[in-house]
Amino acid sequence: MGLPATVSATRGRKIDLGMIRSTVVRLSKALSRQGLYPFLDEHLARLPEGAKVLNVGAGGEVATVLAAHAGRRSFQVTSLDIDPGRGPDIIGDVAEFDFGDRRFDAVVMCEVLEHVREPRQAIETVHRFLRSGGVLILSTPFIFPLHDQPADYYRFTRYGLEWLLRDFSEVTIRARNSWAEAVNVLLVRLIKEKNPVCRLLAPLIVVLALMAAPFSLIVGRLIRTDFMTSGYVTRAVK
Repeated sequence: MGLPATVSATRGRKIDLGMIRSTVVRLSKALSRQGLYPFLDEHLARLPEGAKVLNVGAGGEVATVLAAHAGRRSFQVTSLDIDPGRGPDIIGDVAEFDFGDRRFDAVVMCEVLEHVREPRQAIETVHRFLRSGGVLILSTPFIFPLHDQPADYYRFTRYGLEWLLRDFSEVTIRARNSWAEAVNVLLVRLIKEKNPVCRLLAPLIVVLALMAAPFSLIVGRLIRTDFMTSGYVTRAVK
């Protein structure tokens, strides 16, 4: 026996709204995390077969990208997160955790350091349990809205990162995008606001940001400056 037309229509609307929200979020992340996933692919591909990798911050797209590389390259991945709800292998604070004699070939810490109360202590800890020649793969925000409040403590400049990573032998820092693209990221991040107007207009906001993306790309290349970016991607070798 079929469902009444009104029930069927209601369920259809719920499914459609769910699909719309999912699409909006996916498209917004394509802009707000611009430059992050190609950077991850580039540097994970350089790790040796069977590398021991620590992922600080479990779950999300970063873990998905890492899992794909791990499947192809037999990485031994361990996840560490302070939040048990993310399902990490180890529950703990990267600034305080003691791995004893255990050492890793690489540590992946993407979009995490701004949420750590003691970033210098966290970097010192990572340096300690990386093997000699091991690699820290790091991404941090600069011009980026508050998120995961209230556990959002810091923003990092290129020069602040150089200072934090001064004990590493080789440090490469790149801006994730241009100043114009960073402005567009601020626009698209409005959809994360709990303001009911922002939620209602989320699809329109994403469409406008996507329409502005080619313009932002061109303007950012025409007017070159390093005074602003949404964040930095960094490779540091112990």
